[in-house]
Amino acid sequence: MTVTIKAKALEAFVADIFASAGCSRDEGDRIGRYLVSANLSGHDSHGVVRVPRYATQKKNGTVVADVTVDVLVDTPVIAVVDGKYGFGQTVTRRAVQIGIDKCRNNGLSAVTLRNAGHVGRVGDWAEMAAEAGLVSIHCRQPPRAASWWRPYGGVQRRFSTAPYCVGVPRPGHDPLVLDFATSIVAEARCWWRARAARRSQTAR
Repeated sequence: MTVTIKAKALEAFVADIFASAGCSRDEGDRIGRYLVSANLSGHDSHGVVRVPRYATQKKNGTVVADVTVDVLVDTPVIAVVDGKYGFGQTVTRRAVQIGIDKCRNNGLSAVTLRNAGHVGRVGDWAEMAAEAGLVSIHCRQPPRAASWWRPYGGVQRRFSTAPYCVGVPRPGHDPLVLDFATSIVAEARCWWRARAARRSQTAR
């Protein structure tokens, strides 16, 4: 049976979950908005399927609610931002805004974010920069980065999937966003499909 859920209702439901888990309402709303946005963009592996994992991380203390980031290095064009293990939807948004502000003031910027929870669909952050009229490039190093993928023709896992994203504004049109893994398939998509298969087998 297929059930249709309105996006706004799903956002509110996710927000309620994280508000109940100890996040502020603003942070819950933000998490809900970005997770549902991933589903609407066709990236279900980065959407509301993440809610149980995020909630478990919050319960275990590996992700912290309502973090205010620390800027450890701050020059006119460079920043190193410590996310202090906050939710990615909160700390990444702040890091990208820092980059936007520096770029507007100086013509370019480079920002690195460390100690952050899962940052979600990276294309969201390229779209955020594009809305500000800026071209942006986003790279991410996943955890356990040295042990996931084999190089072509290799027999041992050596590389990470190293997600890569570029956003280009197009005035009067939707931005051009390239958002992809550098492997044949993204790790998150494999995880999502394996999880769905396990649920299907359990249901039988």
